[in-house]
Amino acid sequence: MHARIAEYTATPARRRTLVIVGINSVVFTLMVAAMFYVRARTPDWPVPFEFGSLLMVFTMAMSGLCASITMVVGAHSAANGKPEEAVRWIAIAISSWLVFLFLEIVEWVRMVYLVELGPTTPFGGAFLALTGAHWLAVIACTIWFTFAVADVRRRDLLAAALYSHFLAIWWLVLVVTMYLPNMNPLVDF
Repeated sequence: MHARIAEYTATPARRRTLVIVGINSVVFTLMVAAMFYVRARTPDWPVPFEFGSLLMVFTMAMSGLCASITMVVGAHSAANGKPEEAVRWIAIAISSWLVFLFLEIVEWVRMVYLVELGPTTPFGGAFLALTGAHWLAVIACTIWFTFAVADVRRRDLLAAALYSHFLAIWWLVLVVTMYLPNMNPLVDF
């Protein structure tokens, strides 16, 4: 176990990534706390998520997990002297995060235009702030993956994978703190 943890702190790039993850964790935690504060102060907090939204959120979670896992596999392929295989794995990781980004835009369109919970409503503001911050972080991660795939022999791929792990875990936290508590249980099948 100690060797696995040491692997993720072995290089300066990975240690810098851990600092970035720590800063992002504090920011996201404060944003979730603000959401809970707004929720406690809002008497008519909506429950806009239905079964279809949760299926999409589950797909997004699986996309994030797939991106994280395939990036680690790509990093191990590059470390074993197989750069072509590493490029294929990283391409899968990039594609997985792109699927995530597209589905998040679909969820925003549904929330703002169909359910009419835009940024001016308390729920919509909290929802768009939290998911928007995560979305921007995923874009940064995808760009990082793109730079990593350009030269897999010289880049620290595990540093990028570490940030991807953080984003996948953070999405699961958002599912538990925002989506599941705000699910409408009265769904017609």
